[in-house]
Amino acid sequence: MADKNVVLDTSAVIALLCDEEGADAVESYLTKAKKGSIRLYMSFATIAEVFSSATKKEGRDRAELYLAIIKSWSVKWVHSSDELCLSAGALKAKYKMSFADSFIASTAIHYDALLVHKDPEFEALKAILQMEILPYKNR
Repeated sequence: MADKNVVLDTSAVIALLCDEEGADAVESYLTKAKKGSIRLYMSFATIAEVFSSATKKEGRDRAELYLAIIKSWSVKWVHSSDELCLSAGALKAKYKMSFADSFIASTAIHYDALLVHKDPEFEALKAILQMEILPYKNR
């Protein structure tokens, strides 16, 4: 029985899809979810972010392939609700973060989950959110 909740941020998903540093940690969470030892969640916002990013950088065909891959994973997709909208709006009002990141963070808060990411925007939420920070990209 799963006793831990984990939310994958888009940056973690892209790390795995593009074999970036931190991909092994994401792969480990996917394996644990498939075995049922954790509950793995992803926000609806990740679909849009992955599709947008991949389309810009690699074209629509690659973006559609990435979506097919992530939709095959053992994750629970979390879609928008009134509760998540209010939570995301409150986070966006208080912290400097993107619209998508506010929904992803709200999903992690809602499920009392560990947020796995490599996005510096989430650093401001350390006091209110459990997180595993994967290695950031060198800029």
